[in-house]
Amino acid sequence: MGSMMVTVLVRFLEGMFVIGAIGSLVVIVLSGIEDLKMLLGREEENHS
Repeated sequence: MGSMMVTVLVRFLEGMFVIGAIGSLVVIVLSGIEDLKMLLGREEENHS
């Protein structure tokens, strides 16, 4: 019974880690897109 609890706990922690990693990746991608938009916007303003 104890080993099953440990297995469940490990799986739960793995799941939390994966969810956290995916969430961080999404935030990084969205931040990068926002930065690109700002950089492109600035470049367009400078050209005009």
